[in-house]
Amino acid sequence: MLRPRRSLILVGLGLLSLMDALAAPPATWRQLAELTPSVRTSNDWFGVSIAMSGNTVVVGDFDPNIETYGAVYVYVKPANGWTNMTQVAKLTSSDNGEGFGISVAISGNTIVVGAANTSNFDAPAAGPGAAYVFVRPAGGWTDANESAKLTASDGQAGDAFGDSVSISGNTIAVGAFFAADSAGNDFAGKAYVFARPAGGWTGDLHETARLTASDSQLLNYMGASVATDGNSVVAGADGHNNFQGAAYVFAKPAGGWTNMTQTAELTASDGKGSNDFGFSMAISGETVLAGAPGAGQYRGEAYVFVEPAGGWVNMTETAKLRNASAAEGDSFGQSAALAAGLAVIGAPGASVGGNFGQGAAYVFLKPADGWKSQSHPSQLTASDGTGNDNFGVSAGASGTTVTVGSIGNSNPGSAYVFGP
Repeated sequence: MLRPRRSLILVGLGLLSLMDALAAPPATWRQLAELTPSVRTSNDWFGVSIAMSGNTVVVGDFDPNIETYGAVYVYVKPANGWTNMTQVAKLTSSDNGEGFGISVAISGNTIVVGAANTSNFDAPAAGPGAAYVFVRPAGGWTDANESAKLTASDGQAGDAFGDSVSISGNTIAVGAFFAADSAGNDFAGKAYVFARPAGGWTGDLHETARLTASDSQLLNYMGASVATDGNSVVAGADGHNNFQGAAYVFAKPAGGWTNMTQTAELTASDGKGSNDFGFSMAISGETVLAGAPGAGQYRGEAYVFVEPAGGWVNMTETAKLRNASAAEGDSFGQSAALAAGLAVIGAPGASVGGNFGQGAAYVFLKPADGWKSQSHPSQLTASDGTGNDNFGVSAGASGTTVTVGSIGNSNPGSAYVFGP
């Protein structure tokens, strides 16, 4: 059965200790636009995945409970600024990839879409999964099928390859959190790196390198989330150590990507079982952000790691981010995004104005002297939000613009753009 990586995870009982440091005064954020598909289908999870690069937003639309495959929609900021709008392009897979749309990523002119092939809870996976690459045509984004299909050379049915994807420049990372490791541990998980071939992203491609954990174990779930920037790939393993969770950083060797174990392992200083640390991951330059939505009986927390001057080493967090007013079941940390100077954390289970599960997202600003623990972020909510919208199930950021997915809004879901 597919573990619902981006569906709402709910509640328990317990207390979360207070943190000593408070955030700087929050910026004022406003909703700039609501993004919707031109054709809305009841019960679609539009907004289950979201990514942003520059003026382009990519939104995945896939409900694993009822669909075999989904679609992905592209939105480009109009010349006069963001406004409520439908897509400029719809992306689909040429072979009806099962699970298509469960994850998305974008870097410049290239979009990656994951198809984990574990789409229907009522049937076993037919294959290991795939990821699809789309390259923007010279005339701009238009309805299209993929230019390249990425698969694992050692893939096995049920690996969930494509449940998480990331891209930075010419490097794509794909997680397969259900894959077994070389010792036969089920659901240990792997991540795969694809370097852009000299001829470009075209045809059927296998990985350049496989990434694994040196302390791999049963139910490690490495690859539950992946993120890449520059020469670094980070993979979340929220199942590690009884679901306490861990994150693995892989630094590109001087000779290029090759099969390898991690350069460094990141963990929470206060980690506990069932925290799900690593459920979401983001990276920007020397900064890594990891969500732990299960912490504090699903109040949730997030952790910031800053690369030391000498390079990545095994370490605990530089700073911890949380919402001081969080309630049980908020699942703060289920989604995470980073941009220069800010972090965005989704809490899709949060109640807003008495609406259970409406959801919220939170923006933390980086202090001038570097990341510090914070607990009073700016809150983002949808102007038309209602109960069980699960706003915050996905998040993206680019510059000072933030995007948030809401799979329950108006039933098929919506995505929202915010700016200060």
